[in-house]
Amino acid sequence: MQIISCKKLPHGKLLWLPIFLIALASCKDTGNKGRSQLIDSVANKTSWGYNDEKVKTNALRTLREALDGNEKLSAKSTFDIYNAFYFYYFFGRKYEKALPYTDSMLNVIEATKDKKKYIKELAATYYCKGDVLFKLGAYDEAYKNYFLAKKLQPIITDRCANSNYSYRIAMILYKQSKYKDAIHYFRETLVEVRTCKQNFQEVYKQQELFNNIALCYSRLNKADSALVFYQKAMAFVEKNDTIPEQNWYYKSARGVIYGNMGGVLLSQRKFNEAEKLLKQSIAINDQPRYDTVDAVTAKIKLIKVYLETSKKDSAFKYLKILEKDSKRLKILDYVQSYHFLNAKYLKSIGQNQQAFEHLYRYTTLTDSLHKELDKIKSTNIDERFRNLNNENEINNLKREAEIQQRYLYITMLFICMAVSIVVLIYSYWRKSKRNVKQLTILNNEISRQKDKLQEAFTKLGLSDKEKDTILRAVAHDLRNPVVGISSLTKLMILEDEDHVNIDKLKLIDGACSNALHLIDDIIEAAENKEGLDITLKKKKQNLMEIVKNAITLLKYRADEKKQTINLEADIQNLEINIYGQKIGRVVGNLISNAIKFSETGKEIKITVVKNKKEVLVSVSDKGIGIPDQIGKDVFQLFTPSKRFGTKGEKSYGLGLSICKQIITAHEGEIWYENNPTGGTTFSFTLPL
Repeated sequence: MQIISCKKLPHGKLLWLPIFLIALASCKDTGNKGRSQLIDSVANKTSWGYNDEKVKTNALRTLREALDGNEKLSAKSTFDIYNAFYFYYFFGRKYEKALPYTDSMLNVIEATKDKKKYIKELAATYYCKGDVLFKLGAYDEAYKNYFLAKKLQPIITDRCANSNYSYRIAMILYKQSKYKDAIHYFRETLVEVRTCKQNFQEVYKQQELFNNIALCYSRLNKADSALVFYQKAMAFVEKNDTIPEQNWYYKSARGVIYGNMGGVLLSQRKFNEAEKLLKQSIAINDQPRYDTVDAVTAKIKLIKVYLETSKKDSAFKYLKILEKDSKRLKILDYVQSYHFLNAKYLKSIGQNQQAFEHLYRYTTLTDSLHKELDKIKSTNIDERFRNLNNENEINNLKREAEIQQRYLYITMLFICMAVSIVVLIYSYWRKSKRNVKQLTILNNEISRQKDKLQEAFTKLGLSDKEKDTILRAVAHDLRNPVVGISSLTKLMILEDEDHVNIDKLKLIDGACSNALHLIDDIIEAAENKEGLDITLKKKKQNLMEIVKNAITLLKYRADEKKQTINLEADIQNLEINIYGQKIGRVVGNLISNAIKFSETGKEIKITVVKNKKEVLVSVSDKGIGIPDQIGKDVFQLFTPSKRFGTKGEKSYGLGLSICKQIITAHEGEIWYENNPTGGTTFSFTLPL
């Protein structure tokens, strides 16, 4: 991406070129280094603004072949190719064709696993998209993309990269004729650019910023200040023009500065000096590969000089040249200037009818251009960015509200469970006079807890930490009465020798057991979510003993479904630094899920494999498997992907989330795979 200078256009317009979108990232992708270097050389070192069309066409052909080839490209190389196509069409003023490539650049970054690695490319893409939308007149969408890039500034924390934002604000303010504010932002950009690594591109930028500041002073009719900054720009060019290969860049920059200085001298009516500088500017940039657009600007100023000094033959000569240039470039500003100057010339030689026709065309174009300029001026950029920031905060609040609503549903589930337990107790109470007093006390206790739940719910704030704290406290308070109900129910089962109410009592006991499992999972999930710190609790423990103990504890559940649990391991003892209780919970949860979702009589296989840097534990079953449409959610807290077991066993969507929190705290990984012959294999690793 080549640095291109900003120049003066007729009536004070600046070329809106994304000069700061340089290859910002220094990271290198692995892969074919030779191919990556070739793509980098073609994409990032081709001058898309200055090279002739043949050079650019050959470069695009090379990049297209690399993109369409069989060999897979790295994300960085693919991004650079799309970026090159964007600049080709942008500098060729084919903005509709440039726009889709910004979406392709975004898609490349979205497809990467590590977006932070490409954060600078992401910001550059938003700036690119904003630039092309601005060119297409979609100013609101352009501002939104600039805002998205601005949001990344705190993450990038690089003043050099963040100079892109200051530069664009300066350009917008210039177009809105807010020249004083534009000067402030151009100066700020200059300070930020000086923090960049001082290569050719960054050095070249600085002369362009001096030039832009001078343009602002010129528009404020401060000719002396404008000339001072033009001289600073020229001095900067002279100082740094030391490398022959880069000479033509600096030569073109001199041509731009000569043209702009000539415009200031024209405004001071110093016609001889203005004519000399303008001719120098045209002689430089009116050549292939040079800035031919700026050369047209200089010709317009030179025609004004000749009309002011009554050099009608010279004015007529350059008017003919300007007519060809305006038709070739199809830039409205140039067409407008041609008609205005031609009308002035024709009037000076007495051809009033022809002059009127050109003046009419000039007026028509002026109205069109003024409407477009009014659209730009109608937006207060600071206010628009404040509104976008407010919209962003509103969207964040909406997301928080959705999370709160989910917790509301969970709370209501607890209330329903509590009410169900009360109904069951009340049903039994009517048939049994014994333990009425105890049951009444428990019922009142649950009612009070229900009231506390309702009160806690009304006080829920937006803070996720407060929400989890309340949820854990409520779950903890529910545990004691449910344990009491469970214990009392078991005692009543033992005392019910006639088995009159044995079915109802077992139903109550089962409901209590399910509630206790859910409450324990909720408490652990909430504690883990706050940040599971196991550093002080980790110690050398025998992983094989933990696995075997989990199998023993769950064997009775497997026996109920006539299932077998087999352990396959190439080691008998493996001492590693872990929090044994938590790892036991992980193994137990995975085995419990395998039992729950496997049919009667199926085998459950557990394998333990020691590698160089880690140990791999897998739990494989031949159960119902996990459909693809819900697979991505299985490790989420309160996942919507929960299902009933093969015998109607309930799931609450917490177990796998707890497993992931524990394994992550141990710096390991956990995942699942569907088996080709049916069932699922859950695996996790622990570092040695």
